[in-house]
Amino acid sequence: MIITISGKPCTGKSTMAEIFIKKYGFERVYAGAIFKSVAKEMGIDILELTGSDKVYAVDYEVDNKLKEIYESRLGENLLIESRTAWSFMPKAFNVFIDVSDDVMAERLFNSDRSEKERGSSVGDARQKVMGRFNNDVNRYKMLYNIDCSNLNNYDLVIDNSHLTPEETADAIFNAYLKYIEE
Repeated sequence: MIITISGKPCTGKSTMAEIFIKKYGFERVYAGAIFKSVAKEMGIDILELTGSDKVYAVDYEVDNKLKEIYESRLGENLLIESRTAWSFMPKAFNVFIDVSDDVMAERLFNSDRSEKERGSSVGDARQKVMGRFNNDVNRYKMLYNIDCSNLNNYDLVIDNSHLTPEETADAIFNAYLKYIEE
């Protein structure tokens, strides 16, 4: 069974995914790594890419690769991290990880990312992270006419503002078990 993971930035999706795959035996497919790899092949910094017109071609390439994985490995236990996979993986359990804007900003500011990416204050981090998420939402509306911020698109919405990554992984797995029983 395939589980897709989407959500706001700084929700700990990648940290949770690492715990999830070790604990529950799923394989992780990370769209962000594919995106970064394509950017690197193009010789473009990831921050530059997301602000350029080239980002659309990369989005299509990444999503086409994810579609191929979905179609060829449907019966396998995969955890796919992607903002858009829920829209073209109808037989998947689709999860959105939410977090309050304040926690999102604090997590970004306290991360080990460069100051250019995280900002020089929590307020600056909030602007950067909200801008990034809104940019992604608008980009996917334009590209695919989908709204990845519409929580009705998901089978499970979990707010992990006050959960550890392990608690988040366990909650997702337990909800997934209930989903496949139905």
